[in-house]
Amino acid sequence: MEKSNNIINDSTASNLKIDYANITNTNAYVNSIIDQSNSNIENEALYLIRKAERKMNPECCMCTLFSSRTKRCKESCELYEKAGNIYKSINQWRKAANCFDNCSKIKIILKENPINYYKELFFCYYQLNSESSYKRYFEKMNECLEREGEFYQAGKNSENLAKQMENNGKYNDAIIYYDQALKYYEKDGKHDTLMNSIGGKIAELMLVNNHPDAPNKVPIMLENVAKNHLKNPITKYSAKDYFGKAVLSIIYYSNNPSEGRIYLKKYMEIDPTFDESTIYNLCCDVIKLMETNNINNLKFSIQKYKEISEIDKFMIDILDKIVEKASNKNQMNRNNNSLNYEDLR
Repeated sequence: MEKSNNIINDSTASNLKIDYANITNTNAYVNSIIDQSNSNIENEALYLIRKAERKMNPECCMCTLFSSRTKRCKESCELYEKAGNIYKSINQWRKAANCFDNCSKIKIILKENPINYYKELFFCYYQLNSESSYKRYFEKMNECLEREGEFYQAGKNSENLAKQMENNGKYNDAIIYYDQALKYYEKDGKHDTLMNSIGGKIAELMLVNNHPDAPNKVPIMLENVAKNHLKNPITKYSAKDYFGKAVLSIIYYSNNPSEGRIYLKKYMEIDPTFDESTIYNLCCDVIKLMETNNINNLKFSIQKYKEISEIDKFMIDILDKIVEKASNKNQMNRNNNSLNYEDLR
């Protein structure tokens, strides 16, 4: 009985030789069909644009008092929109943007809200990676929402764009749009949980990326988040963590670690149970050990806290930065002492 196997022998392999020339020709043929198809689609879009242009004339653009002119403007807007959607379907983003721009201008002539076309323009320019343009239409979009009192939706737009910026590594832009979202949510006045989350996120991004405004803004932002948590019986226990984070950020950004004691006292007056928390004890240890320049015990105390606590990215970064700052200061003091000793010799 012959032993079966899946090995291809030489004769079989010779029959399986790939005809690369034929594949290339086939690909070229397919591409030509696609190009022809796209060309036909573009012709359809151009036809709609020409039709829209015929409906729009200078008199129609200047006056909308008569219904016939208003009707022609609306019909023209519909035609431009159809053409824009056709261009979107074949990834002709700039041509699509031109169509939607005409739509937005007609909406303004008709004294109607152009927000939907601002959304389309934002999307088109985002696809083109035209930063100044998509940011401009994003602002226009949110201005429309703000005029309508839709602060929550404007905040959600800003938050989503901030997340996208953060994912793309554009942290300064992310901070700007998170801050914008925070202000919209504050105006809406109904979303404390979202505000707390975004406030913490802004503080984290500012700290991690050494934002120039971080020394002034991070402690205040964390303090505000803590105060917001205290207002809610369900989240009030989280306030201690944010008061602690605020103190640690003050210790880090201040040249005088003893300044942290002032804020420990301040937050104890706001939340008398603050001293019952682990993070309160950590703050006390950090202040004392930095004052005495006891780097080894500082590292030990922080490492012990990390082991017994579930800490987030902000806490990891702020504690690492505090240790680094204290170590650098200690090394600088040693170097200065060494120089003074050499001078004495």
